Amino acid sequence: MIIPAYNYGRFVGRAIKSALQQSGDDFEVLVIDDGSTDNTREVVARYEDRVSYFHHENRGQSATRNRGIDLAHGRYLIFLDADDALLPHALSHLRREVQAHPEVGMVFGQHFAVCKEGIRVSGKLHPELGEPMENFRDFLDRKFGICNGTAAVRRDVFDVIRFPEHIRNGEDLPVFAATLLHFPCRSINETLLEVNAHDGRVRRNIEAIRETAEQVIDELFDPEHMPQPALRYRKLFAARKYLSMARSFYRSGHYAESRSYFRKAVATQWRRLLNTTAVARYIKSFIRQALAKVGLDPQTHS
Repeated sequence: MIIPAYNYGRFVGRAIKSALQQSGDDFEVLVIDDGSTDNTREVVARYEDRVSYFHHENRGQSATRNRGIDLAHGRYLIFLDADDALLPHALSHLRREVQAHPEVGMVFGQHFAVCKEGIRVSGKLHPELGEPMENFRDFLDRKFGICNGTAAVRRDVFDVIRFPEHIRNGEDLPVFAATLLHFPCRSINETLLEVNAHDGRVRRNIEAIRETAEQVIDELFDPEHMPQPALRYRKLFAARKYLSMARSFYRSGHYAESRSYFRKAVATQWRRLLNTTAVARYIKSFIRQALAKVGLDPQTHS
């Protein structure tokens, strides 16, 4: 189990405890510190008898995960974000599935997110997976999602797939998509992870989305690494990605940017106009922006 950490000393202890409470004695916990300047090292030291700690200068999430891959010994790898927590029987569910189906490259389960108001939001139930190309297409079309901490990836997958170190946000998307495309995979509808949707995480994601969204699309559909039949799904993924960005910017109050990405989604694939929720969000963004300009709270007056 690999926990990448960067200035999350206030959270990482909870992540470590959630990993150590898992049943069985057939797993290791590695914390890879990406150059933290807070108290991360001190927090991890409390668990030094059961956790392996490694530190390097700040290189980003992808490089930190890749180093974890190189240092880990397990046949299956789980990447747990330092601000999230595994549920008590997560590893038991994953262990049972990979023992029953050792041929799979990845097994993944469900998660739920907890916002600062204490609201719990669950992800979609996973459909039964099919052939790799079908799984790849459905993942790009957001018919199901995969969250770090819920996925056990067979070690040899990383002989051919690595986290792209030039991308600072959404770097897991190309990895999950390529794994689905190139390896048989399975999903389970067991809830394995609690995601901490705290304010710092949301702000960080918004800033990184601006910088890396196009990079994620280009990385995933690099013709040097992507088989020709899969390239036809580039527009599908790009349009979905732009809609997702429109939603993120809307929720964070960046209404003009939200509309810009909605228009980009439609220009990429016109049938995104059939998404009534996205269209309604586009219209509401004008109202919310106007309310914000006169000093009214868009959340309560729209």
